[in-house]
Amino acid sequence: MASQLAASVRTLIKTSIASSPVMIFSKSYCPYCLRVKDLFDDLAVPYKALELDEHENGADIQADLKTLTGQTSVPNVFVKGTHVGGSDDTHAAKESGRLRELLDKSVWDTPFPDA
Repeated sequence: MASQLAASVRTLIKTSIASSPVMIFSKSYCPYCLRVKDLFDDLAVPYKALELDEHENGADIQADLKTLTGQTSVPNVFVKGTHVGGSDDTHAAKESGRLRELLDKSVWDTPFPDA
């Protein structure tokens, strides 16, 4: 039974990452998660967030994300299937231009702001 749950959790993670240009594994109360969601909101870039604290298998999903990425914390951000990291990593990627490189220009509704 445990291996069936592990397989379904891994499938959920991979499907979630593949189905959205920006996928954020998050917790609804986490200030770092809110900060990274605000970043994408400010950039007018759509994202999908899976709130692990509200999901019945949230702890299992977070454990499997650790196996996949080596990251134990949330937010755990993926852009176009590429693991970006947490909030600080995502903000640094925006500042360095890496975030722009990871996203296809067709995703942007407005020009990329400098600030």
